[in-house]
Amino acid sequence: MPNTLAEAVRQKIHDGSLPVDDPLKVWAGIGSGNPCASCEEPILRVQTEYEVMYYDERPSIRLHVACYGLWEAERHRRRSKGLSY
Repeated sequence: MPNTLAEAVRQKIHDGSLPVDDPLKVWAGIGSGNPCASCEEPILRVQTEYEVMYYDERPSIRLHVACYGLWEAERHRRRSKGLSY
């Protein structure tokens, strides 16, 4: 079980729960109450929600601001090291 949110993001990228490829669009708006794809906590209306959309049939993913930042950082770190997952 991951101890930190960053570890949870890394694990979800590793197991394929979070994508590593670039999205088509990223929208930001008021939280919808849906769970965050990273921490699995609801994104409340008083919070900003990032909705990440892809060009294929994958459903969009929703992330808290902090979770989105960690996901972006991990994606870029993996890319710079040549890791594919």
